[in-house]
Amino acid sequence: MAGLSPIPGRPIPGIAVTNLVGTHLRRGYCNRERASSGANVTLVQMHGAHDAIVVLVFTVVGTFIAAGIVRWGRLGSGAGQLTAGLRACAQLAIVGAIVGAVLQSWALSLLFCVLMLSVAAYTSAHRILGRATWWTLAPICGGVLPGVLGMLATGLVPIKPIAVIPVLGIVGGNSMTATSLSGKRIHESLRTRYGEFEAGLSIGLTRAEAADVVARDDAALALIPGMDQTRTVGLVTLPGAFVGALLGGASAWEAAAVQLLVLVALLVAQAVAVLITTELTIHGHLGGIGAPHDRPARKSTRESGRRSGSDQRVGSVSRSSSGSVP
Repeated sequence: MAGLSPIPGRPIPGIAVTNLVGTHLRRGYCNRERASSGANVTLVQMHGAHDAIVVLVFTVVGTFIAAGIVRWGRLGSGAGQLTAGLRACAQLAIVGAIVGAVLQSWALSLLFCVLMLSVAAYTSAHRILGRATWWTLAPICGGVLPGVLGMLATGLVPIKPIAVIPVLGIVGGNSMTATSLSGKRIHESLRTRYGEFEAGLSIGLTRAEAADVVARDDAALALIPGMDQTRTVGLVTLPGAFVGALLGGASAWEAAAVQLLVLVALLVAQAVAVLITTELTIHGHLGGIGAPHDRPARKSTRESGRRSGSDQRVGSVSRSSSGSVP
């Protein structure tokens, strides 16, 4: 990373969006003070093929360890961890190769943003339904728009590709997570509490109203990670935007301001994403009510009961007939 500029007001090289935000926030701070605080330190230093091999080995070993723990603890097959690690390695390699060209053009940047949101929608759809549907674009885009536009409206984040793309990635990723968690929770609630859903229908509620009574509280659980992160920031966690701003040359005050903007934007984005996901699901657009996989297998249960009853009758008949034989 280049050294700090001794000329007041000149942008300091560093991590993309946090550096630009720091430039906008800079009001009378002395660059010599930043240099003496060690702000020119980078998080990762790679000097050649050897360091790249170290990163690759760490990725492979860490992924296999995670998969092994999951399998050993009977938490799953571990295949999800292996595929996630492989995809992350391939995708980051591709992004690292093309991001320089993308950031030089607004057209390519907007195309990249569309790709990001589309992949997020596809991922949430498969997590919720096990198949693709474009309905998941609604909660994700609904969460991204107020979060990103709100940050840009402050004037502290410049309207440039190098700032907009990282901000959209942060907010979009959290909107995707909130959409997936809330959708999964609603489906699980409708399966496990289907009797309550039917009870609501029996007293005259519509299907959407009955599903709302059953599932809305469970959907709100998807908001807990974001709220806990915001409550404990600085005390338990030091999020990426804060650390990135410091490593990019910003002061501690500027780093805290950047992180505060990001956290508030995430609270708004997650709230909107969960609300839209809940409404879409209880009205049947994301599975939910009426979907076969959200109904308990009542028919098969009755059939198994009939089979067990017939088996018992056959057993009693056979015992009585065997007892009558001299």
